[in-house]
Amino acid sequence: ATDPALIQATEDTKMMCSDADESPTSPLPASVSAPGSTSVAALIADADGGALGERLAAMGLDASRSSSFAAAAARLLAAGVAPETRATAFWVPGRIEVLGKHTDYAGGRSLLCAVNRGFSVVAADRDDAVLRVFASFELTGEADVAEVALAAAPEAASPAGWAVYPAVTARRLARNFGIRGGVDLALSCDLPEASGMSSSSAVVIATFLCLSARNRLSAQLRARLPTAEALCHYLGCVENGQDCGHELPGDAGVGTFGGSEDHTAILLCRRAELRVYAFCPTALEAPLPLHKSHASPP
Repeated sequence: ATDPALIQATEDTKMMCSDADESPTSPLPASVSAPGSTSVAALIADADGGALGERLAAMGLDASRSSSFAAAAARLLAAGVAPETRATAFWVPGRIEVLGKHTDYAGGRSLLCAVNRGFSVVAADRDDAVLRVFASFELTGEADVAEVALAAAPEAASPAGWAVYPAVTARRLARNFGIRGGVDLALSCDLPEASGMSSSSAVVIATFLCLSARNRLSAQLRARLPTAEALCHYLGCVENGQDCGHELPGDAGVGTFGGSEDHTAILLCRRAELRVYAFCPTALEAPLPLHKSHASPP
């Protein structure tokens, strides 16, 4: 059976701050600090047998999404990944800025939520320092593949289009944390194209989660980025290319400037509530539960 920690929903972080007057910071998500693992074949078997759907439903996600995970795993098998290969899987949602666009890097506030569309992600371990990404876009039927060497020099040319996001993330992690373990990563996305729900930052987070799990970075992350908010700030720096303190130097990034609002919403927002976050530094100011008439059913 699939490990109970598998498919750790990133928005299901157990927050220290459940009320506005409690701590504005939270521990690293379990998807970062203690990711579960399985095999590619076991993931498909759990999807076919219904266990994966039950796990997703228990987290408040649509059980039918298990087919997206199974399709991602099947694409890895079709690419030559052995069925018994160790694998990890994550759900990475899109996000909505309800209020507060472009306020994060100016130290302002944003009202945020995660959405029930996003990326079903399955990654299988490789024995070399290569990241290979298989992307499937469910609404258009399009598919693509990208490959990047983890040890590539910072000045190396990045691939065009969507592939720049996993490439930049992989190279930054190699530079900052010395990772050398690659993955074959399959993404299945049901976010509408150009919908403004931050599919680009979701790809950054998906790549980070898979490479962190593959290279067992949890101890390093707890030491250098001890809170979830610090991690979100770092992921914003990965995308925009800025340094994250002296110990985590930056590079060119993806070529656009932004803050960590998207990463905070994707990693830390919870089902059936909005959240007010302040930035520079990142801190939760208030969770705002939705009325039951507006909350999506489990």
